[in-house]
Amino acid sequence: MLLHQVLGLDNDENLFLPEESYSNLNDLYRTLGFMEQMVQSQGIDGEVRAVQDGKDIICLAINNQATEEYPSFWAVFTNVVALSGIQSAAAGQFGRLVSVQLQAADNVNQIDVPARELIGALQEYFSIALVEKQLCDGCVKPTETYDMVYLDIRVQRLDELFKKLGDKFDASGKVLEICCGNGMATLSLEKLGIFPLTTDYDRCQVCQGLEHGVLKPGRTIVMDATRLTGFFDGGSFDAVIGFMLGTIYNFNKDIWAAMMNESLKVVKPGGTLLFTVNKREEMDILKSVLDSLGAVGEVIDNTDKNGIYDQWVYLGRKN
Repeated sequence: MLLHQVLGLDNDENLFLPEESYSNLNDLYRTLGFMEQMVQSQGIDGEVRAVQDGKDIICLAINNQATEEYPSFWAVFTNVVALSGIQSAAAGQFGRLVSVQLQAADNVNQIDVPARELIGALQEYFSIALVEKQLCDGCVKPTETYDMVYLDIRVQRLDELFKKLGDKFDASGKVLEICCGNGMATLSLEKLGIFPLTTDYDRCQVCQGLEHGVLKPGRTIVMDATRLTGFFDGGSFDAVIGFMLGTIYNFNKDIWAAMMNESLKVVKPGGTLLFTVNKREEMDILKSVLDSLGAVGEVIDNTDKNGIYDQWVYLGRKN
């Protein structure tokens, strides 16, 4: 696992992260609680590995020896996600607790690792934990076969769309795919040599994509697309895309407006925006929202006789 590599540990060593999802690494409620308890205990007996990016300590791994009840493990605490995007108050609280803990530790080894490398390792860690059912207590959902989940007609539909768009669709560079579901659209993107960071709020859909190897652990996050700027800096991506968004109605327009607003904030000026929906009414709402946010784009009629997938397309850019 990448996190083992970052920390310089053997793959069979046990890791424990207090947070129950990648998104929770932004607020760090459980992390800060555990760290407060350790500070109050006054002293750290085991080895500590401090991961540093430049001058900042962005992760602590503390070794806990085996007991009669538990095997040995490394408790891992990090604020690297809380430092990203709109920096949360938790990032500073983490820093203060780290200073106290390092003063109480006798055996500290420092490791220099870029923040982006640690972030990728954390994305992989939580993706693997999701597939292994560590994050979903009592999950009884059976694994469906690949052929039951991934429809050739859906992938072909996108293949045809990309051919239709041709050079008008430029998604070179760093790409964010929102509302990725189980990665049906991601399959077509990869045929074009586009390997996005994939995000969706539905953990069951994401789990399905990870189980079948369509979504990749190191670049997949279960995330609410209305909170993108809490995790990514402004202008982080060259393109933001999303396929078969919806369902979009006037009564839930504000949710989609928030997603589009966040998308425009994290895409670079001049960056590509590509979204598809099922119905013209949905596209009219989406286009109106994007226009109000200052995006410049066109609506493309991509309807076919089946009337199901990617019928209406928005292709534009951020001013």
